[in-house]
Parts: sequence; structure tokens; C-alpha cells
Amino acid sequence: MRLTNSRYGFLLNLPGLLLVILWVFIPALILFLTSFLRYDNVRPIIFNGLANYKNLLNDRLFWVGMERILVFSVGTTALTFLGGLIIALALSGIARGGGILRSLMIVPWAVPAVVSGIIWKWMFSPDFGVISDLLMKIGFIDKPLSIYGDPRLAMVGVIIADSWTRIPFMGIILLAALLSIPTELHEAAKVDGASSTNRFFYVTLPLIKGPLLVGLLITAIFSFRTIDIIIPLTAGGPGRATYVFGFYIWDQIIKTLNFGMAAAASVVLFFLTAAIALIFIYYLRK
Repeated sequence: MRLTNSRYGFLLNLPGLLLVILWVFIPALILFLTSFLRYDNVRPIIFNGLANYKNLLNDRLFWVGMERILVFSVGTTALTFLGGLIIALALSGIARGGGILRSLMIVPWAVPAVVSGIIWKWMFSPDFGVISDLLMKIGFIDKPLSIYGDPRLAMVGVIIADSWTRIPFMGIILLAALLSIPTELHEAAKVDGASSTNRFFYVTLPLIKGPLLVGLLITAIFSFRTIDIIIPLTAGGPGRATYVFGFYIWDQIIKTLNFGMAAAASVVLFFLTAAIALIFIYYLRK
């Protein structure tokens, strides 16, 4: 009996599908079920209903983490977009040496997040950090900056550090989109008298809308789970100024051993990122 094309394709995809079920759906199902358990590694494990979710809503640190992650995600996504767009526009106009520059551009993306956090910790150091030294030399500030004593500067610092690792990814996506635009469209707009600004907003931007939204979506989703670059940089401080939501889940698992609460917080984070993804998908289809 000969296999039809659809059945043959299904059989070819079956190993990958089984791996996805094994490594994604089954752990997600276990996590979801754990969120309804009293599972704190001290008392017996029992079904707890919605008690974990009620405790989340009554926990002040839960709302602190939620507020911080929203600020962090918006800041990181916006800065990543601006940085990636500037780099993409600059590289799209380079003919010679463009390949070398594109290769160098992905270096920050390839550096492990923990290593990036340590690098930026040294750069932000008020004693011998290059950032404070540079800003003082150009007269922008009169004394060294310290992200470890100012809550607002701390959040700005972690946003800059995290964006530095994500800008190459956004730049690659936007650069590919820019290079796919036919040059005839820009030439026609230029002949019609459109300025460079008008050509960007009315020709370039609409044509890269799809890749742009995809890049923003991926950046936003990854920013919601960020904790690795913040741990060596500020460790959530000062005074929980950079206590993003990942730290709340971390504390529930490591400090209090409350796996039920950690699972419930993870489920909330999943639905939050899913809602954001649906918003982006809606605008992507328009």
C-alpha cells in the first residue's frame, strides 16, 4: 500500500512532533497541574485549588515584580527597536565591508547573558567604570554615576545592558527586510519629490512592518523571562528597583521552596506573554 503525500509528510514530521510533546507540552502540563497543589517541600502535597493564585494576588512582591517587568520590557523593547533600526539603516547603505560589519554586529548577541551582566557591572562601576569616566570627560555629569544607589538609574542600567544583547538580533531582522525592498520604489518616490523622511515613513516602514512586528514580539517575550543578565548586574536591587518577575519565581523556588506558588506565578507569566503575543499577531494580520 503506497502512502499518500500527506501521510508520508506526517511520518517524516512525527519524530519532531514527539520531541515537542516530550520537551514542551508535557512539562507545561505538569507545571499547570503543580500550580493547583500545596507543594512546599515541607508539608504533604495536597490539592490546593486556586489558593496559590489567591496568595499571588495578595502578595505585595508579586505586584512589585509585575510592575518592574512591565517597565523593563517596554524599555528594552523600545531601545532594542531603535538600536536595531539605526544599525540596519546604516549597514544597508554600506557596499564594501558590509559582510565584516554584519559579522561583528552579532558578537553582543553571542556573548552569554551572565557574562554580559558582569561586563556591564564593571562598565557601570562608579569607581573605575568607563561610562562614568566618559560622561565626566565630556562634561555631561560632574560626579560618577552609581546604578547601585539610585533606583531609577538601576532600571535604566539593566535596560541598556539587556538591549545591548538584543539589538543585533533586531538589526539582522530589519536589515534583511530593508535589503528585500526593491530599489525602484525608493527611486520612484524620489522622482515624485518625496523627501528622505517621507520615503522612510511612507515607503520603507510599511514594507518592513511584518518583520518589525516579529522582532518586537520576540524581544518582548524574551524580555519577560529575563533574569540572567540582571543577577550579576544588580541582583534585583537596589531596594528591589530591578526586581523583575523572574526574581519572584526564583525566590519561591530557591528561598521558600514553594513549588506550587512558583508554578502558579509561571502560569501567570505564560498567559501574560501569550496575551502580548496575540496583540502582536492581531496587528501583524491587519
